[in-house]
Amino acid sequence: MKYISGAYRSFRTVDDDQAEHEVAVWHDILQDIPNQLAMERTRELCRVNTTFPPTPAAIYQACTQQQERSVYDIQKIEREQEVLALKEYHENNVVGPPPDHVLEKLNKLFNKTRVPAFNDYSDGGEDDE
Repeated sequence: MKYISGAYRSFRTVDDDQAEHEVAVWHDILQDIPNQLAMERTRELCRVNTTFPPTPAAIYQACTQQQERSVYDIQKIEREQEVLALKEYHENNVVGPPPDHVLEKLNKLFNKTRVPAFNDYSDGGEDDE
């Protein structure tokens, strides 16, 4: 609380009884958070918000926000790691063309999906007339 009162001039307590009560409330709300983590997040909140001092709830949320990730966040991180692993593999290993049997399957697949009008011009687009 001293850190916050140093950062915000409007954050002052009237008397010692009120200060003790406020400290007890803040301690109760932030009891699950390690002191060093709470100080780091308080410092970050003070840097971002120059108008109002952070509340104990804002500090608590800032401390727990990064610890709790949604399923989507976890999947996004896993996808990013897979992409990085694939990029690293391609940078460190020689990657050649696919084997012939794979090329044959791809050609068959592409030939099935082609529009018939374009098959007539596959030899260069010249008319036979």
